[in-house]
Amino acid sequence: MKRLWTYFRFNKTEQNGFFVILVIIILFSVIYSLVRRKDKKDPIAHQVRVFEQSFHDSTGLVDYPNRKFSEAADLEKKVAVVEPSVKSKEGGAKLFYFDPNNLPVDDWQKLGLSAKQIAVIKNYEKKGGRFKDKNDVKKMYSINEQLYRKLEPYISIKRETTTENGTNKTTLLYDKFETNKAEQIDINTCDTTALMSLKGIGAILSKRILKYKEVLGGFYRIEQLKEVYGVTSETYALIKDNITVSNLEGIKKININQIDANSLGKHPYLSPKDAKLIVNYRDQHGNYANIEDLTKIGTLSDLAIAKIAPYLIFENDSR
Repeated sequence: MKRLWTYFRFNKTEQNGFFVILVIIILFSVIYSLVRRKDKKDPIAHQVRVFEQSFHDSTGLVDYPNRKFSEAADLEKKVAVVEPSVKSKEGGAKLFYFDPNNLPVDDWQKLGLSAKQIAVIKNYEKKGGRFKDKNDVKKMYSINEQLYRKLEPYISIKRETTTENGTNKTTLLYDKFETNKAEQIDINTCDTTALMSLKGIGAILSKRILKYKEVLGGFYRIEQLKEVYGVTSETYALIKDNITVSNLEGIKKININQIDANSLGKHPYLSPKDAKLIVNYRDQHGNYANIEDLTKIGTLSDLAIAKIAPYLIFENDSR
């Protein structure tokens, strides 16, 4: 052990040399760490980004790729300014019938759209875009399938038609409700005789259609005829150009805050289980303020809510 220890003994000169080397190592370590910290403040990647931003800001090309994104961002900022002032008292969306063309920003926000979604729509209108039917709304990439299903029953389109004297007359049409034509039949007001005048509709099928209308509370779009047993795709294709839905005021409404579960479960769009859940939730949490409150139940699908929406009324509802 003593022999091994002799290797670690230093004389005075060696000790001084060891401490000098140690001080030099520590000094270089400190200098190296300071230099690296300084380099981090101004990395090359940061310089490149600064140069690119300066170039983007200085360019005046109309078709510069990033310009369309900056325009959308500007619109989003403008929309966000008014967003706090249009929140509904319930904190949720308020669904109502609307024409998407030139719809004010605050109305879009009442329907539940975010500032970013509205900015995309307004940018589309700014460039001359116009919604001619519901499918045009669905094509907006800022509106997903779930949101579209909620809005679709409430979308109405104002269309300008030319009269015989050449003047324009604006009429309110619900897209996918067929436009009025000669000898068209309103399936909300017609009888079995009128239905039997259509190709493919006999006595039995005409009675089924009227029976289903009564159970529903009235049709709000002609596509609902496909839900009637016996109306095949071929039959519907034969009659769709000769039928219309114009008497929407006659649709029977259900007061969701007063009806009992047994009566509500008789509607074709709700199962007895769904009806019980709706009533139980109402009893536990209080009356529903609007259609959006039904989403809080958690078990109802968005499609079921969208389909039943036109048949519901709420206390203090403006519809």
